[in-house]
Amino acid sequence: MLEYLSEEWIAAADAALRASGLCSSGGERFVVEQHVGEVVFHIVFDGTGARICSGPTVEPTVVFYQERRTAVRIAIGDMSAEEAVLDGEVVFKGNPMALLAHRDLLDKAEDVFADLRTRTTWDK
Repeated sequence: MLEYLSEEWIAAADAALRASGLCSSGGERFVVEQHVGEVVFHIVFDGTGARICSGPTVEPTVVFYQERRTAVRIAIGDMSAEEAVLDGEVVFKGNPMALLAHRDLLDKAEDVFADLRTRTTWDK
């Protein structure tokens, strides 16, 4: 089992994304940076594929901020990301239109992580 947001978990998420063949349409670069409590990582989608890396990135398209308990609830399906934003439990900065334009891509990435979720422990 992998501990949620550990370096091993991020490496497994990266391997899953890279193996998926998922990439942005038209090769457009789309970068999502996540701040979950003290953990920061980012996901890059472009014409060459998708990958996840620890730490912040230089030019994210959007940045999300949330507490770990909120991220866990979203990851295990107890709360939708949209609901968390509306409730103020997730704050985001950046281009909201980019989120709408890449919604299908983000949904497909969630599907890629389905197996990883079954191998994840959620409590710290």
